Amino acid sequence: MRNSKAARYQSWPETEAGSVALAQCDILLRGLFAGWPRRSRSMLVMSAGSGDFIERLWEAGFDITGQEDDPEFLAQAKARMGPRAEFVLSAPDHLPFDDCTFDYVVIVAAYEFWHSPKAVLEEINRVACSGVILIFPNAWSLFGLECRLSKKNPLCASAGALLQSPRAVWQLSRRVFGKKRTAWASILPATTSTWKRRSFFHLLNSLQCPLPLGAFVGLRIDLGSMYAGTPLLLKTSEPVASAE
Repeated sequence: MRNSKAARYQSWPETEAGSVALAQCDILLRGLFAGWPRRSRSMLVMSAGSGDFIERLWEAGFDITGQEDDPEFLAQAKARMGPRAEFVLSAPDHLPFDDCTFDYVVIVAAYEFWHSPKAVLEEINRVACSGVILIFPNAWSLFGLECRLSKKNPLCASAGALLQSPRAVWQLSRRVFGKKRTAWASILPATTSTWKRRSFFHLLNSLQCPLPLGAFVGLRIDLGSMYAGTPLLLKTSEPVASAE
């Protein structure tokens, strides 16, 4: 596999805290793309892993393509998704797609593994037309502090050395994408001892904060103009005259 830390990331669902964290990342991701149109919209998911988030994004209505640079992860994702998604084996900084191939690009827990984030983001900027979402483990969070103070936590063993500064990620995104409209959100503000399904803190950990304070931070970059919101059906008791 890609490396031992990536393999340990894949083992997170085997623990309660890890599975709770991944579920909250799903909530974070859904909140960030909530305003994006979905029908017939294409999405590239970078570093697809075993396909967990790809399946959720497909269920949300996007046409999915997954990118992976590890053949074993790619095989797992293909077996999981079957014909519901397309996949490509490639380096993240050399994508085999034309300019503006995808409406959106999503990166969940992959940025921290890239040896040259700037080169990868430049490729993403080339192939994305409308928007990018980037989710990463947060060095500014209580989880980050916990990992710096204790190396015994198994979650810190896989993510501790990969924690990212939101400021550094934002600065790099500005250099690559330019001054675009952005939105921040974060989730899991408490320590890992509270990452439980039946916990007093579960509601708190499930709330999204517009500031980068939680264990995982999401940055959405809007590259072009788009309708922000989900259209609602018009209900009226009287006929509506057409505009002429």
